Amino acid sequence: MTTSTSHGLQIESLTLGPVPVVRVTARGTLTHDDYVAFMPQLDAAFAEQTGDRLRLLFDARELQGWELRAALDDLKVVMTHGRQVERMALVTEARWMELLSNIGKLLLAGEMRHFHNRDEAEAWISA
Repeated sequence: MTTSTSHGLQIESLTLGPVPVVRVTARGTLTHDDYVAFMPQLDAAFAEQTGDRLRLLFDARELQGWELRAALDDLKVVMTHGRQVERMALVTEARWMELLSNIGKLLLAGEMRHFHNRDEAEAWISA
């Protein structure tokens, strides 16, 4: 789901190799309304997974940031679903995003890695 052409969150569930993966793409500056529309879809994608824990690919190459309330929403997502994540691949070229994600690593049950290349991220997440 994309809320506009300039910003928003898009989600899809797919299988990369033998592994089910939830892929999220973020664009622009995210708002609280983006998360309000996105959360039911994310909850459903997590519920569809057959295993206890899932793999998540977060493509943030076009992410510019969050409004304050949206940043709190993002933290809420990590608090709600972080223990269900076996592996998370973050695709970004932004150094600030890599540094900020180190906080999120503390709340994830599984492993998280940063990638500049989406193909490398998909190879790792599906291994």
